[in-house]
Amino acid sequence: MKKLLLASAIALAATGQAYADYQFEVGAVYTSGEIGSTDYDGFGVGGEFHFDKVDTSKGPLAEASFLDKSSFVDFSFLSVEPDFPGADDIESTSIGGRFVTGSNLIIEADWATVDTGASDVDTIRVGVGTYINDTTDVVVSYSTEDDDNADVDYLDVSLHGVNALNQGASVGYDVAIGYIDTDDDSGYQISVGGTYYFNNMFGLGLSASIADVGDTSSDGISLDASFFPSEQVEIYASIFDESVEFDGGGDIDSDGVLIGAAVRF
Repeated sequence: MKKLLLASAIALAATGQAYADYQFEVGAVYTSGEIGSTDYDGFGVGGEFHFDKVDTSKGPLAEASFLDKSSFVDFSFLSVEPDFPGADDIESTSIGGRFVTGSNLIIEADWATVDTGASDVDTIRVGVGTYINDTTDVVVSYSTEDDDNADVDYLDVSLHGVNALNQGASVGYDVAIGYIDTDDDSGYQISVGGTYYFNNMFGLGLSASIADVGDTSSDGISLDASFFPSEQVEIYASIFDESVEFDGGGDIDSDGVLIGAAVRF
């Protein structure tokens, strides 16, 4: 019996070492790109606090919070500097949270503001959803955006899931469909994305989106990568491209890269 208890204790200790649970996450990002003919650089910080330890043994480390149905609050701050004389920095701040009940009910809320120096844009979002099963959820969200010129309302439905594959691989996917209502027009937005996780430490993703409101349409695409050199450290990168077209003529193209790292403890 003593040998059996000792063997069990060793097995549990090995399991604990194999998966580093965490409760806090903090990170920083650097971004650089071009909007129209204007270059920009930006720096940001962010963090999450989970109400309970997050179990990282259920799949890809990048999906640990989702797979463990974790409740948390988070924040982010990003400052972007356009590269032309006299330009004001564009500062974005957001605070929010996600709460999951014992019955798998999901409640989300976020507040964000963007300060361009000449104007402020405030956005409030609330969402309600549920886990359809242990690896898939659906959330219905309402957002209202208020700036000095116009108000914009969004209503969208999003689906996120992670499916295990053979030999330790898995795939994550996202689908979102939304309705947009402005003071003058209405329209829609659609986005889809997928991430192939070669193992629990490394994943590559591709996402695309389109939107159409009145005489303005846009589309975007991004390629993303997430890598954990250790179970407490994540390195991630994104390459993105977006185009906005106006029926009256003209368009605005933008592209850029984002590189970041986060630490969990």
